[in-house]
Amino acid sequence: MQVKNIKIPPRHEIRPYYQPIISLQSQEIIGYESLGRWIRDGGVESLGPFFQDPDISEDMQLMIDRHLREQAIERVAESPYPSKLFINLKPSWIYRTYKRTGVLPTIELAKKYQIDPSQIVIEITEEEFKGQLQELTWIIELYREFGCTIAIDDVGSGFSNLDRIASLQPKILKIDLNILKKSIVHDGYRALLQSFSILSSQMGASLLVEGVETKRELHTALHAGARYVQGFLFSQAEVDLQQPDAYKGMLAEELQRFGQGQFERYSQLLTVHEGLSTLIHSSAGISNADEADAVLEQMIHNVSDNCIRMYICQGDGYQTSSNYTRNEEGWSKNESYRQANWAWRPYFISNILMMNVQKQGTLSQVYTDLDTSYQIQTFSCALGEGYYLFLDLMI
Repeated sequence: MQVKNIKIPPRHEIRPYYQPIISLQSQEIIGYESLGRWIRDGGVESLGPFFQDPDISEDMQLMIDRHLREQAIERVAESPYPSKLFINLKPSWIYRTYKRTGVLPTIELAKKYQIDPSQIVIEITEEEFKGQLQELTWIIELYREFGCTIAIDDVGSGFSNLDRIASLQPKILKIDLNILKKSIVHDGYRALLQSFSILSSQMGASLLVEGVETKRELHTALHAGARYVQGFLFSQAEVDLQQPDAYKGMLAEELQRFGQGQFERYSQLLTVHEGLSTLIHSSAGISNADEADAVLEQMIHNVSDNCIRMYICQGDGYQTSSNYTRNEEGWSKNESYRQANWAWRPYFISNILMMNVQKQGTLSQVYTDLDTSYQIQTFSCALGEGYYLFLDLMI
């Protein structure tokens, strides 16, 4: 059959394929993204271009999609391994269908096949949405009330904007694969990936990183705080579901390697702290900027090579010392930072409180340094008498 010279796949030639989504927490497959495939001429083709073609009517796309959706729900309902099914839905499909019919077909299919609603993940796809966001949010809430999980796909791409994320309050943020790949070689994208990690934790959502093709990309996802991963490193979309522990051995090995690297890095920070302890205990007599600078000048040769900046502040956020910054020629001193206030930085007050309670140094979250654009963390520890040492460490 043809519409506007565009070939429409016959229903008997289409079927869902399943790409596994793996939990880094359990190292097991916890679900599958359902992806449409056209089986013809002895080959398998993606139906992605069909669903993205603006010349194909929405009704035709919906007819094919619902056929695929029903097959996928039936397959997961019959599986001996309880798995989540990630179903891609355009926001315009959800909005217009419900406005026209008052029915959400996915909920009806879940009831028909008696699948636990918690196994259904409604993945809101990347698409420009021209309807009322408040109304869409109310409709999406019907899925949530039924027991489905809400996810947003391609976070970081053009149309998956922050307003939509804030309004829909998803439980899973799925990161656009281009951000993952660019973050490996570009500081700006690395910072963007890290920002979505912080956003997900603030919202009580889990981060799912897709497009993981190499072990290096897996470690990038781990650094970003991903809970779930998906990609060709594990499997492409397959016609059958897989054993839940199919990738457990490989993941356990990579998690051990990642954990060891993190342990070594934090051990180095502990060594820095211990190496400074003698100087710290002798520095309780700070009462002015010159005395604070003298303490830092004693410490310069004891800090690690990745320390790019040192300064001393009081508990109210005001900097007492000069800034000591490492450059190619060595360390330079900048007195203009005396009396700068850093209480506006998100880590500052919380770190001060933690140091006072725990009586030990603390480490900030990773962030991008304003002056150098390096990815850094700030190590801080109390000096006594209300003064605190800060070391900016390049990672």
